[in-house]
Amino acid sequence: MASAVISDHAEPPLWPESMRLVASTAAAVGSTGHAVILEGRLVDHMPLRLPVTVLSFGLKGSSRIEWKRQGRLSRFVGAPGCFTILSAGEENSFHMDQAMQTLNVCFGSDHLQALADREWKPYGRTIEITQVSHQNTPEIVGLAQSLAGLLRSPRQGSGLYAETLWTQLAIQVLWNFSSLPRESGDGFVERLPDARLRRVVEYLESSLGSEISLEDLADLAGLSPNYFVSAFKKATGQTPHRFLTEKRIAKACELLRNPQVPIAALALSVGFSSQSHFTTVFRRYRNTTPASYRAQILGMDPQNDPGY
Repeated sequence: MASAVISDHAEPPLWPESMRLVASTAAAVGSTGHAVILEGRLVDHMPLRLPVTVLSFGLKGSSRIEWKRQGRLSRFVGAPGCFTILSAGEENSFHMDQAMQTLNVCFGSDHLQALADREWKPYGRTIEITQVSHQNTPEIVGLAQSLAGLLRSPRQGSGLYAETLWTQLAIQVLWNFSSLPRESGDGFVERLPDARLRRVVEYLESSLGSEISLEDLADLAGLSPNYFVSAFKKATGQTPHRFLTEKRIAKACELLRNPQVPIAALALSVGFSSQSHFTTVFRRYRNTTPASYRAQILGMDPQNDPGY
């Protein structure tokens, strides 16, 4: 199946043929941006390579969605009030089991760069947008609902109003989901915003048994690694490494309540390289060994631990 190509100010026929055009800002917004309301579903992992960043916001209906990109598969339920962001130039493919109505807002890279240079100090490098799924940042939800209402019922002055909403959405995308540094000239570091922090924490909690790199976490937050460490620590009071280790130890404590689980297997399941490494770290955080901890909470003799 051929990929669907969407230009910066795409006319409706360039959207996937399976999606019916409901409304568009093409005439009202002019050269600033473009948004359409589409209805339908993407089938058979419909491939998309977009030259623009697209924020797709659920308006009506819900669907189980499979999203493949960069060797990763995400499954989530698309529903009203949630949005997905596709960054420009990335290869994506989708499968939906039900039709949905969505607002799709396009942001050209040049426009995002110009907006960033105007509202922040000149960045100097190409701004990267983080791809995300199933988000519901309140500020973006409110703006998207207003823009969708305007598209459905245009009125006098709608061009300027649509341009204002589009610009505010672009700023929110830059603020929450971009690589734009958030540091002032005096070195002040802001805390990681709630939306980015939630993405990082959810990723950590679902990947305790996997190898997790600082670069992965920084990419997920849309920040440079150095700035991410500072922003994360300001938000949580801990470095990413200590935060992850405490999560792993807490999960290990839960699993130690099952005497049938071997400690060696348990150690690997929560991300430690070996039982000895796990024991060393566990003793540092709990002042005891995993076997002794298990014996204490289960009232058993450590020497008789069947999972040791």
